Amino acid sequence: MAKSEDFPGKPRNAPTWMSGVGRAPAELPEPNLRVSVKEMLAQQQVNEPAAKQAVADTKVENSQAKVSGKVLETQAPNGVIAEISTTNIRVSPFQPRLSFNETAIEDLANSIASVGLAKPITIRPIGDGIYELVGGERRWRAHKLLGRETITSYVREMDDALAQILALTDNEGQEALTEYERGKSYAKILDSGGERSIRALGRRLGVNHSIVSRCLLLMDLSNEVKAILDTNPGLIGGKRAKDFIEFSNEEPELLLQAVTAMRDEQWTQEHALRWLAKEIASRDQQKTPSKFTDKEISGIGKVRVDGKKVELRCEKTVDAKRLAEHFEAFLKTIDRSLIISE
Repeated sequence: MAKSEDFPGKPRNAPTWMSGVGRAPAELPEPNLRVSVKEMLAQQQVNEPAAKQAVADTKVENSQAKVSGKVLETQAPNGVIAEISTTNIRVSPFQPRLSFNETAIEDLANSIASVGLAKPITIRPIGDGIYELVGGERRWRAHKLLGRETITSYVREMDDALAQILALTDNEGQEALTEYERGKSYAKILDSGGERSIRALGRRLGVNHSIVSRCLLLMDLSNEVKAILDTNPGLIGGKRAKDFIEFSNEEPELLLQAVTAMRDEQWTQEHALRWLAKEIASRDQQKTPSKFTDKEISGIGKVRVDGKKVELRCEKTVDAKRLAEHFEAFLKTIDRSLIISE
């Protein structure tokens, strides 16, 4: 019987490439599962001409947007992330923020210059290589302040209704919107049919419907007061907003004076409300006639009328009991038709 040459421990014949014959198989790179968007964009810049052609042939699922920019687009849910020219971006007609704090934008620009942009802006294509801001106008303004030619953007096609909703939600995590700004945007969404009810809008935004209702109350202010709030949206808000609404219904002219003073003289809400209450009380007091009417009857005394009461104060020389007897007899002779109120 032939002896087996195959026994444990005996080395097998080595592959030909180990002996210098043939070619070693190429090593397979390990997949990098934690590549950031920034790193992906940087890697694409290394071989930009070839990558551009590859991206041009890529079909982005759920998005028909054609994105142009210095850095190539990266696939993202419902759209793409790309570097877009800041000059090709237009502000949104649905921007809820009515005023921008220039100092806060300068601080944001300094932060971006130091650590970079933490969150891409959101835009939508509107044709001819132009895009409309949906969320991130403060970040876009900061880039323009820094002189940056492009900004990392999440590009997504969407209709006006969705653009209005996303414009609101994007601002929730930044410098807080005022209640007037939110109320104005809520009213636009409801008026345009973007949501069918206050409750539905609250659910869509993740906001309690009572807060939505409170913000919408500010839309009941007079047009003159709202014109002031359009440039100074933080003047009225919070739990005192309802008090201003009541004054708007009862004393619109006085309220306009108070809000003007809030703008020009930096009155607080509490000071304005106290002034309103004092002015109304003072004016009402001037309009209301004196509660008591005194008339003196020579030789008898003074007659005072207090509402439905008639009071007679006799002089010292008059016997009140005798006067009462004569007065009673006199009352029996009066023609009632002469004293009935009209």
